[in-house]
Amino acid sequence: MSVSDPLAPGRHGAPGTDPVRIAVPPRGVVQLAARKGRAADLTARLQEALGIALPGAGKAANGGDMAALWIQPETWMLLAPHGIEGACARRVKDAAGDAGSVVDQTHGRSVFILSGTRAAWVLNKLCRIDLHRSAFAAGSVAATPVGGLACVVHQSEPATYELVVFTTFLRSFAEMLTHAADEVGYVIT
Repeated sequence: MSVSDPLAPGRHGAPGTDPVRIAVPPRGVVQLAARKGRAADLTARLQEALGIALPGAGKAANGGDMAALWIQPETWMLLAPHGIEGACARRVKDAAGDAGSVVDQTHGRSVFILSGTRAAWVLNKLCRIDLHRSAFAAGSVAATPVGGLACVVHQSEPATYELVVFTTFLRSFAEMLTHAADEVGYVIT
């Protein structure tokens, strides 16, 4: 691992045949909150316009190219591939209408993807949630400190975690994550 760039592409850490993979793909990130008494209306609007059902506590849902992560009562974080500046927020705002408040977090949040058969083992070094598949399966979400930093953890599929952190902590988070993965080896893509 290069101290000057913890996200230098390539193979790093311990040798072996089963390294974890770490990526920081560009994502549109939007926070969506239901206005008082409008959660059902908001849910119906997003289902109709975007094909995504807003999930309940501790869960995620997918629709089209978007994922909705429950982060607190009547509040969700929506993730989509990053495209034209502000496009994700506009799509969500158009769908929500006056039933929800939309805040574009694309520049304020970064999404790490940690994957591989040892991904949960690496992540368990940094957080206190039980990542065993019986407790935190694909589709699960938790807002919890990871390495002491605020993070939204989403298991998007088996052995794949999306880790949403404040962009101001991107470098520190990358250093912690790569340090935790060093023992099993990792590939930055």
